[in-house]
Amino acid sequence: MMVVFVCLALLATNVWFIVDARAHAIAQAHLASTNLARAVAERMEASVSETDHILDSLVYEIERTDFSQSALDDMQPLMVNHVARTAQLKGLFVYDAKGAWIATSVPQWDPSWNNADRAYFIHHRDSQSASVLVSPPILSRSSGEWIVPVSRRLNDIDGRFAGVALATLSVPHLRGVLERFDVGEGAILLTVAGRMVARNPSIDADIGKPLPPSAVRTTLETHRSGTTEARSPLDGVERLISFEHARSYPLQVSVAAGKNQVLANWRLNSALQTVWVVFLCLLLERAGAYTRRMMAQRLQAEAGLREARDALANANEKLAALARFDDLTRLPNRRYFDRRFARVFRQAQREGGPLAVVMVDVDAFKKYNDHYGHVEGDECLRRVSAALRATVKRPEDFVARYGGEEMVLLLPQTDVLGATMVAEAARTAVAAMDIPHAAVVAGKVTISLGVAAAVPGPQDTEQALLKAADAALYEAKRKGRNQVGVSA
Repeated sequence: MMVVFVCLALLATNVWFIVDARAHAIAQAHLASTNLARAVAERMEASVSETDHILDSLVYEIERTDFSQSALDDMQPLMVNHVARTAQLKGLFVYDAKGAWIATSVPQWDPSWNNADRAYFIHHRDSQSASVLVSPPILSRSSGEWIVPVSRRLNDIDGRFAGVALATLSVPHLRGVLERFDVGEGAILLTVAGRMVARNPSIDADIGKPLPPSAVRTTLETHRSGTTEARSPLDGVERLISFEHARSYPLQVSVAAGKNQVLANWRLNSALQTVWVVFLCLLLERAGAYTRRMMAQRLQAEAGLREARDALANANEKLAALARFDDLTRLPNRRYFDRRFARVFRQAQREGGPLAVVMVDVDAFKKYNDHYGHVEGDECLRRVSAALRATVKRPEDFVARYGGEEMVLLLPQTDVLGATMVAEAARTAVAAMDIPHAAVVAGKVTISLGVAAAVPGPQDTEQALLKAADAALYEAKRKGRNQVGVSA
């Protein structure tokens, strides 16, 4: 009777472990998918945010010059440079109040082209809002490729509608970002304004279409983030789906893991475990000592499972941390910098202490890329980033990649003199590395830096301090590069 009781207890325990292991496997898959969805969503939002900043500066310059043709002609090289430096950008365009093209980064275009029939143009024409509009994907008339329009309204000096400034995101580039993630039998889907843009694996035939009506679509449309289990409306596969909306733009990333793939190891382990328990019950009558020994091994196996679970949890925590850093330079990324800068700026306002920002730009980096190739260009950025990290000594000092070949130093409790000394040390450190640059007169890679420092008052803003540092940077570049500019 005791043997029967022990066997029944073992079988019941086996069932409990199988059920628990299944729930644990699904929970871990949800956790990994959620972290991946959040990381990809932040990556996509950062790309749109960078484009938004470029568009904002373009609108400011156009409205400031009152749409003069000479000013528009002068801006064309700047637009071309922005597109060349920004991987996700396909093009920059300016249309007048009637939709005619008046400026663009495209090298050749027909002056008769008109975009007044585009939905984004109609939206800005009929709406007074100056906010950026991120629209569903469309086919570009100039290139024939799929693009995601990001647009802003232009006003004349009297506040009347004067046209539209447009930046287009390359859908092939966005798809390439998704394809960098290995999802096995799973899938990653990016939607913009409710329309499918890119998927890994690819869904070229479905670009620009909404998800088919389904319970999954309803869940994605009514919740900002979450997880669900359902049959995919795209391929009919039963999937565990995690999704995340971007905070500031109509972007959504969904990560779907195939349920069969998630549970494959669980099924195998459960089957082997069940066979083992049954075999163990058959041996109980003849080998009590053997049974006790096997139970000890079982406890050891459980401890190993817990250890593996803890290791997986730690790995997921590290994945979440990686979303804050730039893949190439391993410096904190723009989003991390923005949060850190806002916190340090508020602290300086409360305490009345000085705060300095140093904008850094690698001189003639596009020529470096053109001459040596992108692989060497990436290595150059890594070496410059390492030199900047080595320059700042205090724990509270902060170095981040601002975008492209631009970096930024955040120096709390530092006045303009101290910040200038740090900037000069950084410039000297980069020059001392003697990285060859045959495309410039100096013959080596150099950097230009812009310094701005202030004791922030209640009415001051972070943007004003950043703009001052940026203006000092461009003054340094205007004077010949490889020098430190200081904001007046």
